[in-house]
Parts: sequence; C-alpha cells; structure tokens
Amino acid sequence: MSTINRLTIKATGPEQSTAPEQPPQHRNSPPLRQKASAPLPSPSDEILQARKLATSCQTIEDLHEAVKNFDGSILKRMAMSTVFAEGSPDSKLMIIDRQPSVEEDRSGKPFAGRPGDLLEKMLASIGLVREDVYLASFLPWRPPGGRAPTDEELSLCIPFIERHIFLANPEFVLACGEAAGYLMKRKTGINKLRGTWFDLSIQDACFKMLPVFHPTFLLDHPAAKKYAWMDFLRLKSAMKG
Repeated sequence: MSTINRLTIKATGPEQSTAPEQPPQHRNSPPLRQKASAPLPSPSDEILQARKLATSCQTIEDLHEAVKNFDGSILKRMAMSTVFAEGSPDSKLMIIDRQPSVEEDRSGKPFAGRPGDLLEKMLASIGLVREDVYLASFLPWRPPGGRAPTDEELSLCIPFIERHIFLANPEFVLACGEAAGYLMKRKTGINKLRGTWFDLSIQDACFKMLPVFHPTFLLDHPAAKKYAWMDFLRLKSAMKG
C-alpha cells in the first residue's frame, strides 16, 4: 500500500531540492585572513554554574531537578513554569522544541496547544503517536513577551539541553524551527537547514539531527506543509533503516 500524504496541500512557489538521505561529509575549509579582533568575553558566572551543574547530572531525573532548582536565570523568575520534557525518554526519536509559547508556559509541557495538535498529526502520518517519542524544550523558560532569547540566555540554557540529549541518547533528533540553529550554534535560518541530516556532537557522542519547520510556522504558512511532509518521510526512512 502506498504512503498517503496527510499533510498535502496546494503550494505556490518554487520546489526545493531534495536533501541527501545521509548526513553530509564535512570538509575543512582554509582559514580566512581577517584583521585581529578583540577576544571573546569570558562566560559569566551563571553560565559556568550551568555548565558545571549540567555535567554533574547522571540521569534525566537528576537533570530535571537541577533545571527546576536552578536560580541563575532571570527567565526562570519571570516565567510561569519550567518546561522540561514529556513522553518516553527511552524513545529512539527525541524532538526538540524552541523557547516555550504562552500555552507551554502555562502547562509546563513542550509542544502544547494547536502546534502540539499539528505535531501529533504529523507524527501520525508516519505511523507514530505522541507517546512513542520524547519531547523536550531547548529553553526551559519563556522569554518575556515571547521575544527571541538573547545570546547570553542561549549560552545559559545550552548546557542543560545538550546534557539532556546526551542522557536520553536517542538514535535521531528532530530539531524544530529555531531549535536547530540554537543546537548548532549558528544563526542560519531554518529555511536553509531543514531537510538535511547533520551530525550533532555532544561530548564524545554524535547524534543524527534533522532540522524541520516548527509546527507553529506551519500553522502560519500552510504552503510549507508540503516540505514538512518530505522531511517526515526522510525521518521515517531513516528510522526504518
């Protein structure tokens, strides 16, 4: 029986090229000659504290408690909830959300509300249910007004999410929207990242990561569901292989 595209809609605009099914080979590029610049600022005490705390956690339960009790971020003091994770930590698929939305801040769960409903439909289109996967939030706390996180806030939170991925040890990581750039420490937009497998290195481990459009983006730009369907077929093929 052929696979039914449950996300298919009419789309306008040019087709995007199909990305390779395997992570690309990385090549070393020759260094660019640049003028001398000022040294990068040293990490703040809060960032150093977050790194030390995250590294000390040996289980996901330890990490959850550490994030809930961490007082080094002003975001936590302004947020309603700490958004950590939901689902099965033993799943071979871990899906990373970006910063929490209003619904997620209220509920304390990643991918809440309408975006969560759409994600469930996307998972169902490749034979999965929400309970089959492990959902986690890159930022545990919602920035005030839903603004984008600052570089300092990202640097403060990345030790926790990297440790989270390392401890969960999934076979595949699905990075939604801005979460892909956050994890890669790149400011490249999701339009250029989506649909390509990347190697995500954390400590001495390497994870296969596929950036995809965030469900919130798809709700606002339904024509992009065509490309989301293509990406989920890539994921399905990789998980079955």
